[in-house]
Amino acid sequence: MKRSSLLPASALLAALAWPHGAVAQDAHYWTYGYGPVGQLTEGVLVGGVEDLSAVYYNPGALALIEEPRFLFGLTSIELAKIKAPNAAGQNLDFDSFVFDIVPSVVAGHIGENEGQANHFAFAFLSRHDTDWDLGYSNAQVSAASPDGAAGFGRVRERVVEYWVGGTWSHRVREGLSFGVSPFVAYRAQRSRRSISLEDLAGGQSRAIAVGKENEYNQGRVLAKLGVAWRPGHWELGATVTTAGVGVYGTGKTVWNASVSGVAEAPFLSASTQKGLDATYHAPWSVAGGATWRAKRTAIHTTAEWFSAVAPYDILSPEPAPVAGSSATVSLEFRGAGKSIVNFGLGLEHRLSDRLTLYGGAARNASTWVPQSETLAAWDLVDVTAGVSLNRGGSRLAFGLGYAWGTGDLPQAIVPPDSTGTTPTTEARFSRWTISIGASLGSRR
Repeated sequence: MKRSSLLPASALLAALAWPHGAVAQDAHYWTYGYGPVGQLTEGVLVGGVEDLSAVYYNPGALALIEEPRFLFGLTSIELAKIKAPNAAGQNLDFDSFVFDIVPSVVAGHIGENEGQANHFAFAFLSRHDTDWDLGYSNAQVSAASPDGAAGFGRVRERVVEYWVGGTWSHRVREGLSFGVSPFVAYRAQRSRRSISLEDLAGGQSRAIAVGKENEYNQGRVLAKLGVAWRPGHWELGATVTTAGVGVYGTGKTVWNASVSGVAEAPFLSASTQKGLDATYHAPWSVAGGATWRAKRTAIHTTAEWFSAVAPYDILSPEPAPVAGSSATVSLEFRGAGKSIVNFGLGLEHRLSDRLTLYGGAARNASTWVPQSETLAAWDLVDVTAGVSLNRGGSRLAFGLGYAWGTGDLPQAIVPPDSTGTTPTTEARFSRWTISIGASLGSRR
């Protein structure tokens, strides 16, 4: 970082556009699987779901399942890493390793099962639960020289989204049913970004500090509709998930920026705005799946289309004032997403009445567009393998998964005097997942 890279106050407003990139991992819609089989087959169960994860994968199938009566919340232990050289400028790299424990699902069947045309269930789902803390730093300080430069920054992102609801499923006739799962969704996101740049030359020091925080809570109602048909060895299904309607949302924005050591152009801008209206736009999705099931082996496949989300303001804060000036700093917190198609293949093979092997692979595409509040521009390839122990109608499952992907990211901080296109850097992402879960019932 050379002395000329420190921005004079007159140019600071242009430079402060840098905090557009965040790291919310909900840019990938297929991150989590539900139920012992769902997590071990990459969730490709729209056609052949056989346990209470039907409340999510295909509510139409609930009236066709024979077991179990309770699904215990799988817990995923995630070990994730992201590395992006020069993401915030020359020698300012993103590099982070994250360990997280993620709850997944709790579901239960309500009322009698056998011989009933109508079936009911309740469910709690963790749709997103991520906590990223990325740092970047640079130091050019030496005892051999009185001049030096340094930079330090941090990006912190916390996103949670939980769905609570139930399922009604009706069996039209043997092997054919439909259903609906209405959910209330709660979403919370906190995005914090900061950077400081300092240099010392000729006995004079200069420094720039920028910090921004956006936070919101939002609730919406949505529904998932499904139909299931099981002719012979085939199990077929289709679902539609609505985007939902917001019922409340509130948020805040905090902003601080300053320049010191530049006598001809000192700068200070700050703003704290609470009680802002907040909104979150989710996509519509349509999925279709098929399972071919033999005596000991089942092959699952599912494809799901997600609609695009046009750019919109999550929060709309007022511009931040600048001390002693009529100029202001625009504060934006925006969302957007492109249309994608995810697809995958899963396999299960029963070795014995008590032991079943599973595997799966899926394409988990990113919805990233330049206008969105996400850094996750990489498409992922997910693979999983695991085993379940079965006794009666109960199943205990263990699995191991790995996901990886790369993507070109626009540089997070670009000097205002730069020309041409924004530089990009290749980001590499990887994630290990350990999953444990159980389904309990009275059969099999």
